[in-house]
Amino acid sequence: MKLTLTILSVFLLIITIGAPPVVENVNKNKPNAELKTDESDEVLNNLEYGRYLKEVVEILENDPEFKKQIENASMDDIKSGNIAQHLNLVQHHVRTKLDEAKQREMSRLRELVGQKIRNLSEKERLDLARADPNGKHLKDFLPSHIDHKNSESFNEADLERLIQHASKDLDEIDREREKEFKDYEMRKEYERRAKLAHMDEEERKKTEALHQEALEKKKHHPKVNHPGSVDQMEEVWEDVDHLEADQFNPKAFFKLHDTNSDGFLDIAEIEAIMLKEAEKIHENAPEADPIEKQEEMDRMREHVMKEFDKNHDYMLSFQEFELGINGTNAKNDQGWQSIEDSTVFSDQEFNSFSDQLGHLSTPNPPHKNNPASENQVPSPQDSAHIPQAPPASNSH
Repeated sequence: MKLTLTILSVFLLIITIGAPPVVENVNKNKPNAELKTDESDEVLNNLEYGRYLKEVVEILENDPEFKKQIENASMDDIKSGNIAQHLNLVQHHVRTKLDEAKQREMSRLRELVGQKIRNLSEKERLDLARADPNGKHLKDFLPSHIDHKNSESFNEADLERLIQHASKDLDEIDREREKEFKDYEMRKEYERRAKLAHMDEEERKKTEALHQEALEKKKHHPKVNHPGSVDQMEEVWEDVDHLEADQFNPKAFFKLHDTNSDGFLDIAEIEAIMLKEAEKIHENAPEADPIEKQEEMDRMREHVMKEFDKNHDYMLSFQEFELGINGTNAKNDQGWQSIEDSTVFSDQEFNSFSDQLGHLSTPNPPHKNNPASENQVPSPQDSAHIPQAPPASNSH
């Protein structure tokens, strides 16, 4: 299991691993092991080759010698793919399983390339044939997470490519999450304005006044502790763990929140500690939005990891945790700028986004969890003018 945690933590696959003790989970009756599998699979599904990646990791985990090398390797050696040089240490039957896994992946990729070519128009296929009569450029259609020069056996180049490619792709997934949240907020504001555009003047003024009032109320939330500060940890200790405030002990706190007892706080365990702070901002606020609450926790967790995680392994040892909460960057007087206090998108970004939606010929289908047609974006044919310039602070 340690090998999986070590490698997958590099790939950010431990983002959701672990069942945080302070989260009210709708799957609370589901076994923890099953939850971990489902949640890590969800991250893997974001990768086109996720199934292959998972299979390779599981095979390598069963080799004791390679497992030892992984556990003793630096995080830089793992992330760079240098750990692949130890592949020659794996047992024969493990190497055979790796070969078989690669051959299955090669077969899948051949079918994938064939499908891509079949999807080309006749003109595109003719152009490709003229430009590449010997098929030398077909490699441009192939994903680069595998060594295509050797189609029979899994070698060092395969492991190195897989690690480097997955690390890069999963970092991109993290960036994509931030972009998707911005798009979500802009769409939310666009749809709000679309509804206003269909109201008469009196109703529009009343609705806008209520919205601005809700925004102001959301800003007047209980004091938020700086994420990672001693004050935050003491508050969780007292209010969530229900322990005596004057008996706060960093080591006991660390062990209590290390829910899988592996000696580290992983990303999910840290996010669970952030829940109380996010709830102060979003739980009882007018127009409360669970997506914004989750984004708040993500940002708090990212901030703590940036300040505390000195070896960049996406986990906190007790030493890192203790140094972090006592460090100058974790002082509570720094406060916290929440989503409600910041500008999620600029006027220019919103106007560009509005223009893109305004050029759609048909309205988008309603969200699967909110089928009411009133929440659809109106089409240009039946909508009034949607004002572009957003208010001084982004709507939430």
